[in-house]
Amino acid sequence: MAEISKKASSESSVNIVDRGVRFLREVKLEAQKITWAARKQVLMSSLMVIFLSLFIGAYLGLLDMIYNFIISLLVK
Repeated sequence: MAEISKKASSESSVNIVDRGVRFLREVKLEAQKITWAARKQVLMSSLMVIFLSLFIGAYLGLLDMIYNFIISLLVK
């Protein structure tokens, strides 16, 4: 009885390893099918996101300072 459970245990661990290896191979094959963006396109998109984030942050910061000033005048 103990031999059967040891054998089943070792088979299931090998099965898990085989399944993991097969999964990683399939992931590699799928990654090769991906059409990656050109380097220039990625760079331009990243710069646009950074610039837009800085612009919106500055705009909201300016609005915050203006509203803070107005409210401080009203509270006095």
